[in-house]
Amino acid sequence: MNQYKQRFFIPKGIYLLNHSVGCLPKRTALEKERFFDLWKLQGGEAWDQWLSLINEFCHSLSTLLHGNPDEFCPQTNVSSAVCKILHSLPHRKNRSKLILSEADFPSIGFALSQMERMGYQIEFLPTKDGNFSLERWKQHLTKDTQLVFMTHITYGNSFLNPVTEIIKYAKEQGVITVVDIAQSAGLVPINVRVWNADFVVGSSIKWLCGGPGAAFLWVNSESLFNFEPIDVGWFSHENPFEFDIYNFQYAKNAKRFWGGTPSVLPFVIAQVSIDEINSIGVDKIQVHNQILTELFIHAVCAKKLTVSTPLEPSQRGGTVAIQFSHPQKVYERFKQENIFIDMRPSFGLRFSPHIYNDEQEIEKVIALMQAGD
Repeated sequence: MNQYKQRFFIPKGIYLLNHSVGCLPKRTALEKERFFDLWKLQGGEAWDQWLSLINEFCHSLSTLLHGNPDEFCPQTNVSSAVCKILHSLPHRKNRSKLILSEADFPSIGFALSQMERMGYQIEFLPTKDGNFSLERWKQHLTKDTQLVFMTHITYGNSFLNPVTEIIKYAKEQGVITVVDIAQSAGLVPINVRVWNADFVVGSSIKWLCGGPGAAFLWVNSESLFNFEPIDVGWFSHENPFEFDIYNFQYAKNAKRFWGGTPSVLPFVIAQVSIDEINSIGVDKIQVHNQILTELFIHAVCAKKLTVSTPLEPSQRGGTVAIQFSHPQKVYERFKQENIFIDMRPSFGLRFSPHIYNDEQEIEKVIALMQAGD
C-alpha cells in the first residue's frame, strides 16, 4: 500500500488529474480552523495574526523554492501576477517586444495581448513538434525585446523548457525574464536563486495540493527597484498602517506587488499543503512520478499510439498526454470507471500521477487503455 494515500483525501477511483487540481491533504482540513478560530474569538482584532499566517505561507514557499520570504508576494492567480508585472515595466528606449510561446496557457496570452494598446508588439514562438530548443529561443531574444515569458513545464504536453539556459541568454541581451512554475512547483526541484530570473509566478492549486486562490509572485531582490507596479493598494505601501492618503511609498520588498486588503483563508490552506509537500520532498515526488509516467510511455509506445509528451524523461514534466483515434469515446470509458483525467485539443488525454498514486493503479489504467481505442 502506498504510504502517502493515507495523508490525502482522494476521490473514489483512480485520480490522475493532478496537473489540474491536486488532492487535499488531510492535515490541511484541520489546520484551516486556525483562521476561523481567530475570527470567532477576536473579530477585527484577528488581523495581526491573520497576516502572520500569510507570512507563514511565504516562509513555506521560501523553503520549497529556496528564495527569501520577503521576495514572495501572495497573488490571487497567475494571470493577476503577470498583469502586475506588465504594468510595472520601466520605459526602455527601443525595447518594444514581449515574447511568449504558442504553448503557454491561453490566459497568459490574453494578459500580454493587452499591452499592445501600450505600444508593445507581442511575438509568439511557434510550436511545431511541441518542443522548444534553446536555439529557437535565442532567435527571438533580440535587443528590441523588453520581456520574455517562459513556462517551466507547458500545460498541454508537459514539455520541460531549458529555463536556466534561456534566462542566462536573455539576461545577456538585457531582457526582463518571467518564469511560470504553475505546472512544476511541487513536482520538480526549483531553486529561484540559481535561476536568477527577474520574476517567478506560480499557483498552489496543482502539484502543491493547495487549492485555488493562493498564487504567488517571486521578485528578485537584485532587480526589485527597477519595477513600480500601477495596480497598488495599502498593502503595497512600505507602511500599510500609516493612513496618510497623500503619501505612498512602495514597499521595499516584493509586497509592493500586493495591492489592497488581502484574502487570507486560501493562503492558510495552501501553506499547510506546501508544508506537506516539503515534508515528503520534491525530489522524492519527481522520482516517483517519473517511474509511473515511464509505465505509460512504454505501454502507449508498444500500442503505437501517439504521445504528445516528450519521450525523454529529462525533457518532460509530470503529465503524459496521449492521442487516440476516438478521444471522446476513450475519455467516456475512463470516466465510467472513475478514472480522473481530462482532454485538451491538439494534445489528447492527459494522465498525471502524484506521490499518492501507485503502480497498480497505472497498470489498471493501461489495461483499460489496451482494451481498444
